[in-house]
Amino acid sequence: MMGYAQLGSEDALAISAQGVLVQKYRLELIAKNVANAFTLRTETGLPYAKQYPVIRSQGNDVWVDGVAESQQPFGKAFDPSHPFADKYGFIYIPNVSISEEMIDLSYTNVLYEANTTVFKSARNTFQSTLEILK
Repeated sequence: MMGYAQLGSEDALAISAQGVLVQKYRLELIAKNVANAFTLRTETGLPYAKQYPVIRSQGNDVWVDGVAESQQPFGKAFDPSHPFADKYGFIYIPNVSISEEMIDLSYTNVLYEANTTVFKSARNTFQSTLEILK
């Protein structure tokens, strides 16, 4: 297996590009979670469940292997007049926390920017090497 010290500009381009794609997908799921934070009923008849990416890696490769739903319980509120209320008068609320999503958004944005910076630096190094070789 190749160590990180032995990676070249082409490897850095590929690794950071994969990182950008993974973080972009995470950002899309965060946006979907925030948009559905108040969706009380989906096609399953249940409230929206928070989604998160299943990220896999092997060697220098990283990818999104799918999407999973949070197993956290749904919240509930007493509102017997609501059309979605159960026989006890409770409505069930999505298990999405806007504050947690904002924290995830900040963290994911930093990772996205870091991968973009590495990609730009590797591209510049690669282009400089090509200029030297001319």
